[in-house]
Amino acid sequence: MVIRDTLKDKAYFDESVEFRLEWIDDRRNGLKSKEKLPPYRKMLHAFRIVNNLLELMHARYSRGDDIAAMREDLCLTLEYREWQKHYADALSEDEQSKRVGREELREDYMEQFLKWFAFAYCVGMGDSYYRKMLDLTGNKGLDILFDSIAVKLGDTERPIGGKLLYPKRFKPLYQVIDAEPAQRPELMKAYLDAWYDLIGRPDYHLMDTDAYDGYWCWEAALVVKLYDIDDSSFSDHPYYPVDLVHYKES
Repeated sequence: MVIRDTLKDKAYFDESVEFRLEWIDDRRNGLKSKEKLPPYRKMLHAFRIVNNLLELMHARYSRGDDIAAMREDLCLTLEYREWQKHYADALSEDEQSKRVGREELREDYMEQFLKWFAFAYCVGMGDSYYRKMLDLTGNKGLDILFDSIAVKLGDTERPIGGKLLYPKRFKPLYQVIDAEPAQRPELMKAYLDAWYDLIGRPDYHLMDTDAYDGYWCWEAALVVKLYDIDDSSFSDHPYYPVDLVHYKES
């Protein structure tokens, strides 16, 4: 195992991975055992499990874990996202509005969705997985970038929104897929160069907390793989998860 992150050591990521594994197991066991919890509370539990599974894969990648081993995490991510929908569907008519805050296409949720898409597509989870994943994330016809990526992933009947919901954050990425193929490598490199500023320069690695999991531009990995972009000019970029993009199932 060769660590991929350059800002923290293996011991840091060992602790991060172990903490998330214990947290996820505890919440999974709790969700299964607490039958009397109302659907809203169960929905929140499932939502948090999904987010922590995505952060677990993030930390695993930084630590240098085998990418093939993340297939199990991806299967669990899909399973608990299905649970989240099941519990949301079980909400009373008066409570249905409570699901919106966990399903809408907020900027941070869009980042999480694209991270999920990146891992799923680069690991090669298959068309059936992608269809279920896209159905569960929904938000069809709202954002031209998100919809274009979903169509490319196989949701070919999907309506495509006419605008970017978050142009300040995602316009440079949309410009990559909207460009002629020959222009895409240069535009993707420019996006990677700007990415840390676009996410607000969080400096998590300087904080005396466990918030840092590695700086990786997952949506770049997704778009490069999905649109077959030549990454030779930016394959060594510090924010580009090159090992994920070039993973091939043995």
